[in-house]
Amino acid sequence: MSEKRSGLLLAVVLLSAGFVYAQMSLFLIQFIFHVRIPINLFNQCAEFLRFIGFPVRINLMFFLVGSTLLCSIAVAIRESVAASRWNRTERSRFDEALTCAIGEEHGLARTEITILDHEDSIAMTIGLFRPRIVLSTGLIAALSETELQAVIAHEKFHLKRRHPLAVFLLSLIGIALWYIPIYNWFIKKYKVLIELMADRYAVQATGGAADLSSALLVLLKRGQASTVVLGSASFADNAINLRLKQLIDPHFKPSLTPPIFPCAISALVFAFIAFGV
Repeated sequence: MSEKRSGLLLAVVLLSAGFVYAQMSLFLIQFIFHVRIPINLFNQCAEFLRFIGFPVRINLMFFLVGSTLLCSIAVAIRESVAASRWNRTERSRFDEALTCAIGEEHGLARTEITILDHEDSIAMTIGLFRPRIVLSTGLIAALSETELQAVIAHEKFHLKRRHPLAVFLLSLIGIALWYIPIYNWFIKKYKVLIELMADRYAVQATGGAADLSSALLVLLKRGQASTVVLGSASFADNAINLRLKQLIDPHFKPSLTPPIFPCAISALVFAFIAFGV
């Protein structure tokens, strides 16, 4: 059930945001090349603003388009810089022997896992196009063998489903389309659902919830190193209380009732952008 709901949330955000980006692109093409594009709904917006004598007129449209594109570019650049810094950190602290040993033990290819010689607790899946599990020696030393198995099983789920890429795209949309506030609610719920699904996968893989629960508690006590990139799925960053509830009650389902005010604001903004009403 969570898998269907997370897939629906992802589809709604990507499709609706894709529609907005497409309309903005057509609007810019029309402005730059001075061509008339009948299917561009931004034209309807601009004409409607002129009709009602809206004081900002076409400048409002350029503000929305400009801020969206600039935010998108800024996020992409920031992510590239952060990923480059993180890759340098990985290369400088890479533990090849331990990576090969743990990867072989847990059925992971060399490109699917990286062990860092680092005292902080690090457990996450990172990488947009070639995702990999990243663990630290500090975390491995703090966990028992069965707890480590549960953590790796959890991260395997993120790895197989390529969640870092989905999280990055949703985060970019939430930042760039800041004037549609319901997206932030969608993103938050999506992150909760994928963590709950990964926990269920780990419980099935290890045969019980005890090891995963104790691993979560260990990371809560030690504190997990903060991630530097948007495109990552970290083991103990999201919805700890809800995850512990699910581990106690396997039938637990988080609420997915959207807040009324952000929904209303988002509907008005989206209608204004798309239909000029």
